[in-house]
Amino acid sequence: MQFPKETTPGTKAFLSANDVFLEAGHVCIKKNTAEKIFGTDNVALSVYYPKERLFMVAPLSESLFKTVHKAKQQMLKMKNAQGDRSVSIQELLLDHDDIDEGARTLEFTAEETLHILKIKL
Repeated sequence: MQFPKETTPGTKAFLSANDVFLEAGHVCIKKNTAEKIFGTDNVALSVYYPKERLFMVAPLSESLFKTVHKAKQQMLKMKNAQGDRSVSIQELLLDHDDIDEGARTLEFTAEETLHILKIKL
């Protein structure tokens, strides 16, 4: 079975059907999920737990998240005109060579009430 070029993982124009996916060293989050977790924030807090291969991200406004998880601050970028967002994990990819950096959909849990996105890398 052949996929259309724009939906084939690893191609430049990979389009995921999932709300969270990895592309070009960035965790990309579709608009609907991004709005529920981040609202209008442009800065995110993130932390990675290598044992669990768990990347967690929350809006800067969740100050308790930063304290509990010793999270670092980074930009939450606009990915496209549709309102999708992205967070760079290029530093993680350099530090943890066991993370598959290929374009792919990612398993995630959105904890809307806590404004936390838990993503399996």
